[in-house]
Amino acid sequence: MKTTKNILVACAIASLCGTAVGAEPAATDESYRAHEQSFPGRHGCSLRNVAGKWLFATSIGRQMLPDFPPDKDITALGTMVIKRDGSLSGTFDVTVEDTFFVPGVGYTGSVVINSDCTGTLTFVTELGSTRIDSIAVVGFSEMLGMSQDTANLWTYQVRRVGRY
Repeated sequence: MKTTKNILVACAIASLCGTAVGAEPAATDESYRAHEQSFPGRHGCSLRNVAGKWLFATSIGRQMLPDFPPDKDITALGTMVIKRDGSLSGTFDVTVEDTFFVPGVGYTGSVVINSDCTGTLTFVTELGSTRIDSIAVVGFSEMLGMSQDTANLWTYQVRRVGRY
């Protein structure tokens, strides 16, 4: 009992001494620094950086597609495979507010990545809709996207799940 008490007292004194002399915490600055987290450093981005398997989830967006009921919110969740030649393919599930759910809609297209980590994604779905999106590579495993179609407002996040 006396030994345990001595060890506890010694530990308490040691921790107080560390505080008294201003011992620094393990992480001196825990704030997020975008320039340190950016991808992939000073060399910029390329198509090779984004080739792989991805999953995406959209926010809730407003759509005005010709074969869909007007003024209804829409959301989607799906897969995306980007090949080294810039072609892409995948499937997604889509839900239209108070109307319907369609699983496994296929799509194909292409992606262009600029050295500043922005780019465009162009695709055609099995349902016949065509879209061009603006994208930004924000990390090794993350991209953000936004529809360029002013009648169909949509944003989404894309996360890497595998290398190509």
